[in-house]
Amino acid sequence: MKTTIDSLSHQEVELCKYVDSLAGSMDLKDEQLQAHGIYDQSLNIHKSYLDLFFNTAQEETQLEILKRLIFLNWYAMVTPPWCSGIQDLDRSTVFDSYAILNDYLSNNKIDEEFKWMLSYYSSWDFAILSFSEDKLSALTNFVKEVDPSILHAPKKELPKGTMITEGRWVCIGSAVRLKRIRFLNDIQ
Repeated sequence: MKTTIDSLSHQEVELCKYVDSLAGSMDLKDEQLQAHGIYDQSLNIHKSYLDLFFNTAQEETQLEILKRLIFLNWYAMVTPPWCSGIQDLDRSTVFDSYAILNDYLSNNKIDEEFKWMLSYYSSWDFAILSFSEDKLSALTNFVKEVDPSILHAPKKELPKGTMITEGRWVCIGSAVRLKRIRFLNDIQ
């Protein structure tokens, strides 16, 4: 089967369903995720997004793939593995995706949605700076310039339904999904 953004998104949804179905202690959930290969599958999805980025010619699709990569980078750093289904991402894949983002920032190739997403992620600056500082100047500067006390999401500025099918928010992890649903309700 050919790897597409839709096929990777579907895999994320299935992993999310499995993670959400688990009951028990953190340790028990962690054991179940390990035993069922969920951590390995998450790692593979992440790497597959980067491979797909380099094998996709359409700029709009590349931007969407990059958004998903950056979300996964951030989410893996700020959410416990037993809650996210993501244990450890490949550091070179994380760095490579941040290097691409650095290039996009340098060339003003990110859209408004990506700007506010990245602003939100920048509230957890350690999740990005540990990879970018002293290596990726545009990304480092962007993160350091964000004021985490200001909400960067464009309240009531996106057309209704814009974000409803975004796999990177809707389908990964209960905590983020609940925040995402609240966000959708706020902007609509």
